[in-house]
Amino acid sequence: MRRSWLLSALLMTPLAGCGWSPVYAPAAAGGSPMADLGQIYVPVIPDRTGQELRQALQVRLEGSGAPSAKKYTLAVSYGISSEGIGIDPFTDVTFIRYEGHASWQLLGAVPGTPPLATGQVNVQDGYSVIVNQYFYQNLDTDALYRRMADNVADQIVVRVAAYFQTRDKVAQK
Repeated sequence: MRRSWLLSALLMTPLAGCGWSPVYAPAAAGGSPMADLGQIYVPVIPDRTGQELRQALQVRLEGSGAPSAKKYTLAVSYGISSEGIGIDPFTDVTFIRYEGHASWQLLGAVPGTPPLATGQVNVQDGYSVIVNQYFYQNLDTDALYRRMADNVADQIVVRVAAYFQTRDKVAQK
């Protein structure tokens, strides 16, 4: 345990010299992007896949801390499309690829002002189809939707946290 801590400290020292700092660590001035993440409200996202994404975002944004007043809104539009790409000689689909696309905007407390940050996230996933195994296919699809929601939520939260960290560094100068 001691060696791994020492190794990570040695690796981070040169990175700190070029201005790099971990997003999840407290900032030197006492603030942290993590505190700002807890102040983000995520409105309802339509459809079942949107509900899974919203839940994944809420878990990541609120963390284990106490609930705080919401100062920002994270508006997300999310959609998933699928395509059969593995086709056997009998024209049965043997592999399905899913593509998820999310567009997001971080909005401030004042309505009508431009977004603080925007972005897009694209993810791909898929599974093999076992002919006449519809029950397993439904289970695979449900698991795939959860994985995609988790991947999209991870990417959005990292980008929003990077925005807060960059904003804080600019404010310190």
